[in-house]
Amino acid sequence: MADHFLSKTRVSPEDFVEAGGTPVLERFEALRTLLVDRAGPEVADLFAEPLISRGNDTAPPTVSWYTATAGDARPLSSLAPAERSRAETYLSDHLRPLRALTEQPENADLAFGALSTLGRDDVMMVGDRPMIVNWGLMPDCRGANVSTRPDHFAETLGRYLTLAPAGTRTSGAPMAGPVIPPPAAGVAAATPAVAAPVAASAPVQHRISRLAWVPLLILLLLAGGFLAWLLMPGSRLFHEAGPRAVTEEATLQAARDLNDSLRARRATLQSALDGAMCRADGMLVLPDGLTPEGLTPPALGVKPAQRATVAPDALLPSSPARVVVPDVSEPGSETDLLALITARTVLVLAGSGDGRGATGSGFVVGPGLIVTNQHVIEGALSDGGQILVTGGSLTEPQVATVIKSDGPLIQAGGDFALLRIADTGMTGFDVHVPQGSLKLSGVVAAGYPGDVLASDVNFAALKAGNLDAVPDLTVTEGIVNTEQQIGPQTHVLMHSAALSSGNSGGPLVDMCGRLVGVNTFVRAGRLQNRGFALTTADMMAFLQGTGAVPRVDSAPCAPVVQRAEAGARKAVAE
Repeated sequence: MADHFLSKTRVSPEDFVEAGGTPVLERFEALRTLLVDRAGPEVADLFAEPLISRGNDTAPPTVSWYTATAGDARPLSSLAPAERSRAETYLSDHLRPLRALTEQPENADLAFGALSTLGRDDVMMVGDRPMIVNWGLMPDCRGANVSTRPDHFAETLGRYLTLAPAGTRTSGAPMAGPVIPPPAAGVAAATPAVAAPVAASAPVQHRISRLAWVPLLILLLLAGGFLAWLLMPGSRLFHEAGPRAVTEEATLQAARDLNDSLRARRATLQSALDGAMCRADGMLVLPDGLTPEGLTPPALGVKPAQRATVAPDALLPSSPARVVVPDVSEPGSETDLLALITARTVLVLAGSGDGRGATGSGFVVGPGLIVTNQHVIEGALSDGGQILVTGGSLTEPQVATVIKSDGPLIQAGGDFALLRIADTGMTGFDVHVPQGSLKLSGVVAAGYPGDVLASDVNFAALKAGNLDAVPDLTVTEGIVNTEQQIGPQTHVLMHSAALSSGNSGGPLVDMCGRLVGVNTFVRAGRLQNRGFALTTADMMAFLQGTGAVPRVDSAPCAPVVQRAEAGARKAVAE
């Protein structure tokens, strides 16, 4: 039994399509064996494994769908146009062997049953492979209604596979499946034509006139011209086929590096703990003479200064609420790190044309310019999609347009999108492109994780139509564990600041208030998840030519903090 759950469908007993007197779904093993033997395992893997619950007097039957392929399941209709086109081409190529099976009397019922699905949106994208769910079923209790299958097939999987017309079948093939007959002369193509029966004793020979070849010749010429256009440099709007930009080997090496860094971190903490000393005034001093926060302790009996510079690689990061940074929106003033991050981070709401929605995070890089991940807004790239941006520094949600996007990550090596909104009053982050390593540097991740939004009353009010409601921003602290290159042009920071779904596209900020990464994905561990952020160097390469020109600061960070016992900080205006 496959172990990755995809979806669950409530059905009626009359929805089941039968083959040989048995529901096709109950013959999954026979179907898989047939497809593996006749078409190959990749074709067999297109069909999700069903688990049927027959229900009872009060509960209807259900079918749960599983796959052996790991990865997030997304409806095919929600994909960006380029990715959807690749998936549809894959489907067409790999479903083609089923045409031969539908023409074989001994296999036709089973093949036809597998090609019957409930609706148009029964193809999921799992990782980088399409997967068919809800097969072996017909909607509206039509599982036994053979006559309705051709039209229904044409609206569903018929988009990816053309079956042989009824009159050209191998003699004896059953007509129980979704056959797409040619339109009769003078009748609209949408009206199914009925093939005239052909007597077995009087085979008919068909002659093809020369004129019948003219449309094919024209199509070949058009295809040749289109292919020549595709081969011209700069004419493609999608990524070339070929090796993935982000490989499994690179991500595996990244995981090894992460484990090595965690072991080194554990050894460092243990060494610091073993050599730490608690002074008479209660202050803990580490073997390097600093406090765990990276501060120089004052002499015994001397009141510490209210402000102090901390070591950038301190054993424990400082609280963002006590870190003091320049406020570039008001020259000459200062603010705390938490306020600076809050003023520059936004919630991104992406809705597709079919009513599906997704949430993510983003941040300001210039007047009216927002950066997020491409996978956050990909569902809104289709016709009828819309993107909204909201945040504490915006007076109302803003409609966003896409200036540029790059993704998906696995194929393209990048996962960025640049959005434009009408409100230009928000100040962007300074960007830190380091000259050296950021390893062990303290960082803060900010965004709108979905598990927090689920219980946020402001988010509930926003969904209900209250445009004044703004969900609370979530911030988490951590350190950069290691830096890794996972593709030819793909670099990531692995860090310990907690992330979850919804943080995608949000900022990763150092203790000087500068952007150091774009949070993009999470690798789940046994005890703790680790966040991966695309580097600012990669982001700056993406922004070239877009008009977004954030200020770049490459100087090392020397954080300044208000000591905990110093009391509330006042803005400095001198």
